[in-house]
Amino acid sequence: MFRPAAGARARRLAARMLSTPVERRWRAVLSRPGALLGSLLLLFALAGAGALWLQAERSRDVQREEALLRAEQRAEQLAAAIAVQAGDLLGSIDAALLELREAWDGDAAGFGTTVGPLVAVLPSGAVSHVAVAEADGRTVYSSRAPSARVDVSDREHFQVQQRRWPEDRLHIGLPVQSRLGGGRWVTTLNRPLPAEGGRFGGTVNVIVPTDYFAAQLSALQLDAHDIVALVRADGSFIARSRDNERAMGVRLPASRPFLQSRERSGRFRATAEVDGVQRLFAWQRVSDTGLVAVVGLAEEDALAPLMAGRQRERTVLGVLLAVGALALLAIGVLLWQADRRQRALERGERRYRALVDSAPVAIFVTRHSRFVYLNPAALALLGAERPEQLIGRPVLERIHPDCHDAVRERRKRLLEDVEPVPPNAERYLRLDGSEVDVEVTASPYIDADGLGTQVVLRDIGEQLRASRAQERLAQELEHRVAERTADLAAARDEAERANRAKSEFLSRMSHELRTPLNAILGFGQLLEQALAERTGERAQVRQVLGAGQHLLTLINEVLDLARVEAGHLAVSTEPVALQALVADCMDLLRPQAQARGLSLSLPAADDRRQVRADRTRLKQVLINLLGNAIKYNRRGGSVAVRIEDRGEAWRVRVDDSGPGLDAAQCARLFVPFERLGVADGAVEGTGIGLALSRRLVELMHGTIGVFSEPGQGSSFWVDLPKAEDAVPPALPEPAPPAPAALAAGADDGTTLGLLCIEDNPANLMLVQHVAALRPRWRVQGAALPSAGLELARRQRPRLVLLDLHLPEMDGWSVLRVLREDPALRSLPVVAISAHAMPADIERGKAAGFDDYLTKPIDVTRLLALLDRYAR
Repeated sequence: MFRPAAGARARRLAARMLSTPVERRWRAVLSRPGALLGSLLLLFALAGAGALWLQAERSRDVQREEALLRAEQRAEQLAAAIAVQAGDLLGSIDAALLELREAWDGDAAGFGTTVGPLVAVLPSGAVSHVAVAEADGRTVYSSRAPSARVDVSDREHFQVQQRRWPEDRLHIGLPVQSRLGGGRWVTTLNRPLPAEGGRFGGTVNVIVPTDYFAAQLSALQLDAHDIVALVRADGSFIARSRDNERAMGVRLPASRPFLQSRERSGRFRATAEVDGVQRLFAWQRVSDTGLVAVVGLAEEDALAPLMAGRQRERTVLGVLLAVGALALLAIGVLLWQADRRQRALERGERRYRALVDSAPVAIFVTRHSRFVYLNPAALALLGAERPEQLIGRPVLERIHPDCHDAVRERRKRLLEDVEPVPPNAERYLRLDGSEVDVEVTASPYIDADGLGTQVVLRDIGEQLRASRAQERLAQELEHRVAERTADLAAARDEAERANRAKSEFLSRMSHELRTPLNAILGFGQLLEQALAERTGERAQVRQVLGAGQHLLTLINEVLDLARVEAGHLAVSTEPVALQALVADCMDLLRPQAQARGLSLSLPAADDRRQVRADRTRLKQVLINLLGNAIKYNRRGGSVAVRIEDRGEAWRVRVDDSGPGLDAAQCARLFVPFERLGVADGAVEGTGIGLALSRRLVELMHGTIGVFSEPGQGSSFWVDLPKAEDAVPPALPEPAPPAPAALAAGADDGTTLGLLCIEDNPANLMLVQHVAALRPRWRVQGAALPSAGLELARRQRPRLVLLDLHLPEMDGWSVLRVLREDPALRSLPVVAISAHAMPADIERGKAAGFDDYLTKPIDVTRLLALLDRYAR
């Protein structure tokens, strides 16, 4: 069915495609005549490795001795260097001893001035202290304990000098634990003191800590098991670089070479007396001191490189032997398996052909761009009834001309890389001329006849039609989304315009409502003061003031509610002490409660109860709750405030003895402008307070609610998160000045100029009447900004009150002219405006106003301002 083999390259590719990588390599090896020769060479290599191992074993002893000899030579060099350094140090201490002995005159007090400079010349830490002992062994001087007299007659260093007198020689004493140094191991270097008549007069002693010597020795760069030591002629340690404390009091065996002979240097091998480590020792005598410098290098460390190399040799040899054994075993196994795999491949080929014939997808094989095999599904896809209709025909005949270039490029890539190519969409032609859309997957196919191409076709006509329909649907959806997005954008813009219009309306309404209220409340306060002796008429004025204040409260609450709903109201949370804040609110409302005969009760004092909240807004909420508890209570009733611990929050609860509320009323309680049927009653209100309080509490991350039953009173509560860090309780806000503050101030005869630039005659008249309560002030009014600026330049007033809404130019421009004039820039300027939004006040302070008064003008605050600038 297939054509003959296509050549050597095809056979090589077939072998690579039809076997595993390991099998292909071993087939290549075993198919050559040199396979047996390779196995023999492997055996010879293993034999040579064994011979090398035997030779390495014979040379091991020689290498070991050479390594030990090099280590001994290094130890000798180190011992010589240490002996020189130790001799220099001991010579320095001996020179100091001679000078100290020369300076000793029996005066212990004066001797101390000599000791300090001499000891300072020696290395830091080398000297523990200096002592002088008399002939009886008792110390008469000690730099460590000047008043102590220690008996050293039992010490070896004293006895040696006493015994060999009159010989004058440096002696290095046996290490002992110091009686003055807290048990520290020290060695004493001393010389004898002569007395009158040539008698023995005692010793001059320099006491050196043994750990100082040990620290100097351990500073050498040695391996972990190497040691350096200073040893006396009797075998006792003066210092040891490692385990110095353990070495103190240990005496080496007399068999050590440096204890037996008088040679100046030497070397030997032995086990260390202190730690039991086998070492190579070299020693060198320290001249004129009787000490020996000993260096011990551990044999294990000296032989470590040699042992590592020997271990590597053994490892390599073991690996070679194992590899050789495994290779021989593998050759036999692969030869046995080769035949089995060949038969299995033949069976697999038959099974594969059966699977392809029965596959539901179209599969065909080409060689030299012509059909050589098609399965039944491929015949059906291309409209053929028999294989003979297509076998031997060029494949391009069944491919649409628009796809020919892509097919040629794919075949070129497939033959060069001999790897499958990614799937690609193409159009094929049936025998009847109709077109069919297919997905083509091509891969190399190699068998005994050579290299060909195996192609899998999948009919994707329905998929393409569904994809095109989906694209049309997506385009329609995008168009609808774009239209909806445009509608939403327009709605958003409209909402933003409405929001801006609402803000502008509220600002204008605030200005327009506050302007007449300024005259009503301002003149009302003045009239109340003027009618102090006429009780009836004064009560009528108070009714006017109460109505004005109620209207002002309504304006403020409406503006706050509007700002909250618009998201323009921000809160600044901080730790707030509840006890002080509740007491402050109750003090403000106590007159109202007393007028209704109500009793007020505070929670038990506890300044630790603090919440995170905006103090001003929380006070606004509590005043609203307490005000409602007073207004809607029965006469002679009670109002109680409690503070409860709710875990992560504090609860402030306001209980009243009023008529109570049913469930339906509680459900409508926090709705704006909802008064629950009391709108026509005697209790005034707006229905805004609770709605505003709820939104303020939510802005502070809290909750607000109510428990109430008809006839049982009501309990309003606010939960706020606890403050993490306690702060000192805030001082209560100062109470507003008493009405007496409206009285005229003292007049010292000095006239103060007050310039008021205001285009509203009523507002200007109010300022003039308020200023009249302070006789020192003389008011000059100007309705136009140009006239006001001219008055300011000509009269230089003490204070300027400036309205912001003016003809010609607004108040902001007037302030800018004043600040730019060098002669007027220091003049205090206070804004007076009906624009009372917080943003307006912040803008005024940022622009440079010294203060900002909102309309309606608080007469008390204006008088306080005049008093402040009159100083």
